[in-house]
Amino acid sequence: MSSIITESQNFDNEVLFCNIFSQRDKKELERIFLKNRISYYIDWQKQSLWQRLFSRKGSDRINCFVKINRSEVEKAYGLVKNIQGLKFKDITGDTERRAVTKRALMDEAEDLDEE
Repeated sequence: MSSIITESQNFDNEVLFCNIFSQRDKKELERIFLKNRISYYIDWQKQSLWQRLFSRKGSDRINCFVKINRSEVEKAYGLVKNIQGLKFKDITGDTERRAVTKRALMDEAEDLDEE
């Protein structure tokens, strides 16, 4: 019987999907994801000292990131795009392409300055 060697394989397909800022929106997103069988991970962000000191007891404010599998991004976006309290991350762009584009724009601006 052969075994699968996983030393050189990478199974990490998690991508940052969105930020959530309220408990109500988090519960709604979780309900939709569970209903549609989309796996997710919630990465809680630490509150600063000032946020802890000045937050109210009954406050609904939170700050967390939601990570999902890369293959489920389009489906998930279609399901939760109407939730107002979410801030979606741009994960479609290629970072290398964006760097090249930014450099091209900087070069173009320098050419305009010389004229």
